[in-house]
Amino acid sequence: MNADEASRCLDISRSKLASATCASDLDSALKFAKKAAKLSSSLAREVAELAREISERRAKGFAASSPHPGERAKEASARRTAQETTSGQSTKRGEDAHVKGTAEQEKLMKDITSKKNDYYAVLSVSRTATENEIKKAYRKLAVKIHPDKCQGTGAEEAFKIVSKAFACLSDAEKRAAYDRYGSEEGPQGMASGMRRRHAGQAHSPFGGFEDDIDPREIFNMFFGGGIPGVRFQTFGGNGFHAHGFHSHREQRARQQQRQRENRSNNSSRRQYHQSEPEHLASTFARNFMQMIPILLFLFLWAFSPAPEVHYQLFPDSPNSGYQTKLQTKKLDVPYYVKSKAHFDKSFTPGTFNRQRMEQTIERDYQGMLENSCLFERGTKERMLRSYSRDQREKGKVYEMRHCNELKKLRQKMR
Repeated sequence: MNADEASRCLDISRSKLASATCASDLDSALKFAKKAAKLSSSLAREVAELAREISERRAKGFAASSPHPGERAKEASARRTAQETTSGQSTKRGEDAHVKGTAEQEKLMKDITSKKNDYYAVLSVSRTATENEIKKAYRKLAVKIHPDKCQGTGAEEAFKIVSKAFACLSDAEKRAAYDRYGSEEGPQGMASGMRRRHAGQAHSPFGGFEDDIDPREIFNMFFGGGIPGVRFQTFGGNGFHAHGFHSHREQRARQQQRQRENRSNNSSRRQYHQSEPEHLASTFARNFMQMIPILLFLFLWAFSPAPEVHYQLFPDSPNSGYQTKLQTKKLDVPYYVKSKAHFDKSFTPGTFNRQRMEQTIERDYQGMLENSCLFERGTKERMLRSYSRDQREKGKVYEMRHCNELKKLRQKMR
């Protein structure tokens, strides 16, 4: 699940970069890129490349496409109003939590807060829980304690704790690091936490979680199809109701970007159909030129004379001709040739060529004995381990002829 959510965050970051008209758009693109890197470490290279593009785009500036000063002032005023409204609602919810929360909600909030350092206890799952069990536990718990539904004391903090526990345990690498070191960042995370405490800095119970991942966006991606930018703000009788907060300017910019991409794709498609015959001809010619060396090699191999076989280790059928038995001078290894006179003519006795040929015969004979001995040992071992008593008795008297011959040959070689 984390890999899919990370890919969605990366696509959103690219889209925001493509339609960026001000510095805040680039900040938003960078934020989603960091979220993708946090959710999946396998996208680190793509995130780094995207961060570099964002930096280059920021360096170019927005002088030509910056909105009118009056529009900027309106947007800033609207953002301040929205922030004040959200802050007022959060403050009011915090003040009235002890009044509106039920006894069950208050107990649940207290229980989650007391177990914030034990992710498995937070989600009420065992340490051997599967990914599906962790998802099921998060789904059940997140619906109960979502701040827009639950009015218990500390609902916001409990929701962050549950989201952080799910983000860690649903990622295989982070879960392994947490199981071993007690921190999803491994030994580095433990060392950095100790440095903060010794330096007297304020230590958040969520580490660096709030800076990288918004718990509400994890909730949105889990329940709302992974679409950051959609908030689940109200809870009706039939489920959740999503409310978007994208501005009209952003929607218009995305629509223009899609139109440009469609025009570009249509133009490329027309050019491809127009040049398709020429493209097929050039591709065929290029592939044929690459095949010429292979075809030439096959031709030479097919019509080249077969190399002459001078000897065999075992006598062949009478029609093949390898019936004349000879022995090597050093180890008395038997071998068979077609004609002794022809073999002596090609490899004159007492010469270096004859000595080298006999060394080759002895090596081939030794290799044959080693392979056959290995097979005999395996056969005898299988017979001795058989469930059948008859097979075990046969295994005890099984003769390993090639192993005995190999032993005699090695004694001669000493």
